[in-house]
Amino acid sequence: MEETGAESGLVFNIDGILVESVNLEYDGNVAAMIGMILKMCLEMSEDVNTGELKQVMIKNLDGIVVANKDQGDNCVALLTKDISKMGLLLRKMDTIFSN
Repeated sequence: MEETGAESGLVFNIDGILVESVNLEYDGNVAAMIGMILKMCLEMSEDVNTGELKQVMIKNLDGIVVANKDQGDNCVALLTKDISKMGLLLRKMDTIFSN
């Protein structure tokens, strides 16, 4: 979070079970919802044969959420209200999950 300027973040598993969160109200609910979104996107990727899911980005009027899943079932999501940080969030998540 410090390197990207994200206001909040979550670590959870693909089933939406929260492991850790920072600066997020209703973190258990958010982890469950993002976990479901990742799971649905994984299944869609498989169904349309476009390869393995790498990242999900949710952009709305008030910010952005970037969520990644590793080779196992571990997931990380970073959230920011500053849309100008989108490129930095995407790049940092790529760096974290490519190692």
